Amino acid sequence: MRILIAEDEKALNRILVKQFTKAGYSVDSCFDGESVFDYLAGATYDALVLDVMMPKLSGFEVLQRMRNTGDSTPVIFLTAKGEVEDKVYGLDSGAKDYLTKPFNILELKARVKA
Repeated sequence: MRILIAEDEKALNRILVKQFTKAGYSVDSCFDGESVFDYLAGATYDALVLDVMMPKLSGFEVLQRMRNTGDSTPVIFLTAKGEVEDKVYGLDSGAKDYLTKPFNILELKARVKA
């Protein structure tokens, strides 16, 4: 399974890449919303893990652009934005799942696998 992780917090990004690679995933990562589209142009992913609050483009904006271009790649939001309104907006926008920080890596892996 190939995934793209877009998380601007560099330490967390490295941890996620390491954990998913260790679990047998092929992983690419970036630190801002604009870079997601560079990766999407060059590869096909089974899932994306997107932070909501990223530089250049938010995770919500990334998902909206993806869906507007017909990209149906499953997206899981991983974010500190834990208000019910944010969760509903993310899911209504087309995300497969929404997980708030702090989180358990085992739970995130299970959600990506599902």
